[in-house]
Amino acid sequence: MQKMLKTYLSVAIIFLATSAWAETPAKPDVPVKLGVVNVALLLEQAPQAKTADARLKKEFEPQQIELKGLADKLEQKQNQYQKNKAVMSDSQKVTKEREITMLTREIQRRRNDVQELLNLRRNEELASLQNIVNDAIKAIGEQQSFDLILYEGIAYTNNRIDVTNDVLAHLISVSKKQRSEFNK
Repeated sequence: MQKMLKTYLSVAIIFLATSAWAETPAKPDVPVKLGVVNVALLLEQAPQAKTADARLKKEFEPQQIELKGLADKLEQKQNQYQKNKAVMSDSQKVTKEREITMLTREIQRRRNDVQELLNLRRNEELASLQNIVNDAIKAIGEQQSFDLILYEGIAYTNNRIDVTNDVLAHLISVSKKQRSEFNK
């Protein structure tokens, strides 16, 4: 459904761009300047993406440490149970098995909660990063006088019209500028 919507929107944008282009008087000596951007590469390599990733790791580090501690505690209980079960009464075995089961469930529940929160935060960071990337694409489009820059769903592009590196360089310079202003 989303793929169909994206395709429909892409066709609509191209149609609008072409109809607006057709309304402007033709200038035979001015070629149309097109560009293509690999957004996936930008979202992977931009310094802002690395900063967001580090922020998420730092934010969820305490929960990961807590989960690791619980997993270690469970492993100790299981080892202790295996070692001592031959000398335990049936009621002691049932009690220890119940403790192990309850701890296993608790770990799984907490793991699911942390994963859900992490996914929500990752989506928030991604939305913010997409806005930054879109602003960078617009800035490059204006700076280099592009008529149209496309992204999303491009099957093939010639390197001559690929402006991904220009946008990445812009993102890097914006990141450096923000860091230098922050340090003042």
